[in-house]
Amino acid sequence: MLKKKPLKIIAFVLIAGAAIGLTRNYGGQIMSKFSGAVSESQVPKSAVLPIVIPTAGNGTKIDLSKMSDQVNANSTSVPIRMNIWAWSAQMGLLLANGGKETTQGSLMAAKDINLSLVRQDNAEKMQENLIAFATELKYGNPQPSNGVHFVSIMGDGSASFLKGLNDQLLKLGNNYKAVVIGSCGYSRGEDKFMGPSTWRANPEKSKGGVVAGYLRDGDWNIAQKWLGDNGLKNNPDETTYDPNALNWVASEDYIDAAQKYISAYSEQRDEVINGKRTGKKVNITVDGVVTWTPGDVTIAKKKGGIVSIVSTREYASQ
Repeated sequence: MLKKKPLKIIAFVLIAGAAIGLTRNYGGQIMSKFSGAVSESQVPKSAVLPIVIPTAGNGTKIDLSKMSDQVNANSTSVPIRMNIWAWSAQMGLLLANGGKETTQGSLMAAKDINLSLVRQDNAEKMQENLIAFATELKYGNPQPSNGVHFVSIMGDGSASFLKGLNDQLLKLGNNYKAVVIGSCGYSRGEDKFMGPSTWRANPEKSKGGVVAGYLRDGDWNIAQKWLGDNGLKNNPDETTYDPNALNWVASEDYIDAAQKYISAYSEQRDEVINGKRTGKKVNITVDGVVTWTPGDVTIAKKKGGIVSIVSTREYASQ
């Protein structure tokens, strides 16, 4: 029996990760294929964002001149693993740790914390890693060697992230649940909705546009708020094309979104108007993107042609 458990655990993690990813990125496609139904494009509700002014805390002060690039090998604490994106909003966390591994003279070292920060751009992989950790914990290992203890994601993407994740974790038992415990920083203009300059000058020009992005996450939300603010429709079905709405191509992550624009990704879709198929086939090509650094830098270097329409600079408290 003991030899079979790891196989069961691995299979569970893979199945759970696949279920989360398929639902999040291809939910509209799956429903459309099986039911033939088409969700009608609608104007997103316009959200009023609060003005948030962060205040300084009374934490431990660290002399930066005494920080070292040498890993803190004297820690007596249990090693902790955390998945993070390549994202400027996490620079405070990286500084506090002294880099990927806790270094001598850092804030983490002062607190005797032994933290490894591991880059993982794919949110589904992050979910799989949390499930792997919880599963090993479930089967009796108090210090799991698989998966990670923590992940860092976008705050406004956490509801969707946690819903899919916790649906799977709860199958292990009621004690297994992922929760938000804090924030490491803010995005200040890094996360953005990018498209042709004509869209920024005249939002009406975005009708019929095709945008690549990681669906239902923070960057996608930026575009949704922009649509709501301008009274424009969003097509919720990523398998059809509505000439009177903004349309979407699902990406695996924010880097893949940028690559889909750079490669001029295209496909054929059914045209829909007012929630009904017209019978016409349309070839669509990605002409916009939601992403963040280094996705936007890669676009600028390899292709260009689009500008930042709106970002977390304008939507600072999103």
